[in-house]
Amino acid sequence: MPETVCFDMYGTLCDTSSVTGTLADELGAPDALVSELDATWRAKQLQYSYQAALMEEYQPFWDVTADALAYALNQWGVEADDATRERILAAYEHLDPYPDAVETLTRLSEAGHTVTVLSNGNPEMLETLADNAGLAPHLDDVISADEVSTFKPNPAVYENAAARTDSPIDGCRLVSGNAWDVAGAGSAGMHTAWVNRANDPFEEIGVDPSIEVRSLTAVAEALA
Repeated sequence: MPETVCFDMYGTLCDTSSVTGTLADELGAPDALVSELDATWRAKQLQYSYQAALMEEYQPFWDVTADALAYALNQWGVEADDATRERILAAYEHLDPYPDAVETLTRLSEAGHTVTVLSNGNPEMLETLADNAGLAPHLDDVISADEVSTFKPNPAVYENAAARTDSPIDGCRLVSGNAWDVAGAGSAGMHTAWVNRANDPFEEIGVDPSIEVRSLTAVAEALA
């Protein structure tokens, strides 16, 4: 039966670690330091989104991402002027899509599913990235957590996606490479698909994934 299939953007359709090229070019840093900066930046981006939601001090995800970058640079003692930081931040508008992203979106659409993005990114971030990554023509909608002024895994984000697509929440499925996101969507009442590329254990808190796969292609095979 056709579903509303909601794809996370960061770490699911697009590879957040593709910022490493920009970090290396802009900072002239060795590979080991670039890897540490990338990991710290992403970890703090997620942590700050959780903190903002819990403290009810919402700010757009672009600002969260900028604050996380500032922390990462400070943590690793890297100097960067404002112009350099802006160029590094812009890498989030040019992330590489995973090689099977477009094929997966296309196959699900052809199978009759409604195909959307559901992401913490604010609308400008998501729309620009979807265009640059070549995903926009294959999406029915782009839905942002910004619409409810909080972040995943708050149930309001998933509930808003169901309302936006005029679907019952159990007629929606979140596809995400982030286990915490899958746990949150399942707790909110969505079906889920966990793209577990690294063969990690699942979270101890939240609802287990409806299906677990290793790639986006496997999502298409399971649902199409």
